Amino acid sequence: MKAMLFACALGLLVRGASAEITRVGTTAAPFLTIGLGCRALGMGGAYTGLADDASCLYWNPAGGVKLGRTEFLLVKTDYLVETDLNYFGLVAPLTETHAMGLSFTFLDYGEMEVTTLEEQDGTGEFFQSSDMAIGLSYSTRFTDRFTIGFNGKFVQQKIWHMSASSLAFDLGTLFRTGFHDMVLGMGIYNVGLDMEMSGTDLLLGHDMDETQQGDNPAVPANLDVYSWPLPMTFRIGASAFIFENPQHSLLLSVDAVHPVDNSEYVNAGGEYCFRNRFYLRSGWQKLFLADAEGGLTLGGGLSFPLGGGTLLKLDAAWLDHGILDTTARYSLSFSW
Repeated sequence: MKAMLFACALGLLVRGASAEITRVGTTAAPFLTIGLGCRALGMGGAYTGLADDASCLYWNPAGGVKLGRTEFLLVKTDYLVETDLNYFGLVAPLTETHAMGLSFTFLDYGEMEVTTLEEQDGTGEFFQSSDMAIGLSYSTRFTDRFTIGFNGKFVQQKIWHMSASSLAFDLGTLFRTGFHDMVLGMGIYNVGLDMEMSGTDLLLGHDMDETQQGDNPAVPANLDVYSWPLPMTFRIGASAFIFENPQHSLLLSVDAVHPVDNSEYVNAGGEYCFRNRFYLRSGWQKLFLADAEGGLTLGGGLSFPLGGGTLLKLDAAWLDHGILDTTARYSLSFSW
């Protein structure tokens, strides 16, 4: 009941702020806001108050120390408009109260043909573009109920002969309330330096005076470009078991999200588990957000013990992106 009241309160808060003017398209590295991890996405991206697998390095770095074991996660996504999004996460305990994590995110836009005003069908040249983030995480347990985590990131974007890079960090906390295993989570993400493109594609020859004859018509010049902030985001969330026993369990979670470049919205979802082996998930992304590009999410998973304490998990998630079509995500994880 408390989880439902919390969700309703978050929803009313978001609806009250929805009329504010947004700043869509005013940040660099928007790939940092693409959700990662099939379990989280199958539950609508409501994972800030849960964060108990290796995808916690994205959703809430405070979750690393909760795992209590080493976990390795790979996520493969055929993303929108024929792009490829891949993620690797590794969490390892140092002691009972400390853990470290390493993550790598790579978004490949593929190869595209160069066009110009004169050759709009292509020049025969091709260029590539990609985004990348490498993160190093640390989490610690202050008490049996409260954990905190930090994640430092190197972020880079490339297009043809130009690139931009930045340093950023995430900060997250988790608090177990003791009521129906309800957990409250909070995090601030992508706090860092502005990004500005640089490279040889900004060099050009400029005629200082087109009316004058005999001067150099191609004086070396450099285009001046703006720097843009990272997509800083603040999230709070809660998760709780509606019921839990050795045969069945039902988990519900909800997140309220405040991005710097858009209006506030809510993610909500749930997971049904049968005998700790079979999982069904569903959720909804970006509730109360006008012109949202997200919606229904579905997912499922299987868990296989391999002996020696090793556990294999296979998960999949399906996401509706509205007019941008749908995407499917697949992940493989090992823990020991």
